[in-house]
Amino acid sequence: MVRASLIWLNYNSSSFIDIALRSIESALRLDFDDYEVIVVDNASGDGSFEKIKEFVEEKRPSSVRVKFVRSDANRGYAGGMNLGWEAKDPETKYVAFLNNDLIVEPNSLRELIDYMESDDKLAAVSGLVYLGNSKRIYSAGDYVTDHWIAGGVCGNGLEHECPGISKPHYVTYAEGAYMLVNAEIVRRACPGGKPFIDEIFLYLDDALLGLMLWNKGYKTAYIPIKSGYHYANLTTKPVMNYYGLRANTALIMLLDTRFSWIKPFYLLRRDLGYEVLCLFRDEYCRAHRSFLDGYNLAQILRSKIGFKLDLHKAPYVKIGYLDFYLI
Repeated sequence: MVRASLIWLNYNSSSFIDIALRSIESALRLDFDDYEVIVVDNASGDGSFEKIKEFVEEKRPSSVRVKFVRSDANRGYAGGMNLGWEAKDPETKYVAFLNNDLIVEPNSLRELIDYMESDDKLAAVSGLVYLGNSKRIYSAGDYVTDHWIAGGVCGNGLEHECPGISKPHYVTYAEGAYMLVNAEIVRRACPGGKPFIDEIFLYLDDALLGLMLWNKGYKTAYIPIKSGYHYANLTTKPVMNYYGLRANTALIMLLDTRFSWIKPFYLLRRDLGYEVLCLFRDEYCRAHRSFLDGYNLAQILRSKIGFKLDLHKAPYVKIGYLDFYLI
């Protein structure tokens, strides 16, 4: 029998506790015979962990194994999910990562695993994720362009606007809000045998995982199943601008594309631009700090990854030279 672990990550969710409780309840009621739920809390200080733990102990079916892991500090997505990874059943074949603002569909884990069982080179998958209660798409898998922009395939579009939505397709990386990975492949392919690098903290985590897997000869894919509804950024909204720019800066430095020859000028333009604009508005001072922190993060990640990341080993979105110069 295939065993699976689902890692559900919480941090200070009291402001959206109704959604967080719906999310964990959906994780406890999946149509799957043998799985465990690992509830990881990133040192929440708002009482949400206590409410969630009480809810889980009251609601969990007897057939679902539950573990609670509480961090001594907020370790972000990367570090929090790694804590759950370390706590998983050693016999687990597949591990799912789930945000606390995503309501998961009951059949999704089984359907994702069924697809992964058909290809031993398939390392990570995600399904169709909708945005909140709407019919708009959050992600049909995720992409990176050759000018270092990342995003969700068909993001914010409707199904009829996304012609490839009904067919499986390879993607640069699987969507981290709800992603399934092959545990053994991740153990072999990733630094320290863990899916994420702790220093990333937020953003870049799922993209970097996908790029590392492709560069190691494995694949990531979108599977055309309805997997869940994501109330995006409820936890990260206060810091998303800082960590988003930090992640993008690190991605530019780490990832080789056909535009790599212009990287020094591209980065210098950002550095000097933010520094000059900082003289006039504080928000550009924060952006400059984010840029510098992304630069330093890339040095750490490069030493841990140990090899160059080549975008051309993965599916990606190609842009024209004119589009590049206009950004």
